[in-house]
Amino acid sequence: MEVHGIDPDTRGYRVSFEDGGRVIRGLVPETLVAEWLRRPDTPSHSDAYHFIAAHRDKIMKTLKKMSDGDRPAKAPFDQLTLVEE
Repeated sequence: MEVHGIDPDTRGYRVSFEDGGRVIRGLVPETLVAEWLRRPDTPSHSDAYHFIAAHRDKIMKTLKKMSDGDRPAKAPFDQLTLVEE
């Protein structure tokens, strides 16, 4: 999975990965990282990258399910957004 920085409009970190020859893209919201840190302030980019690395498998699994049209994810990963292109 690759992280492509933050989307300033949504305050979500853009991620992408390949699955079966297709590229799946999504957004990991900054608020999800803040919840994980249990801090009300804006997380640093370093914090966000650590969160994404620590939860890489769950993020990829959730976005793949969303891309396949499966049922919604369980909290807190229900906050992820699939980016269709």
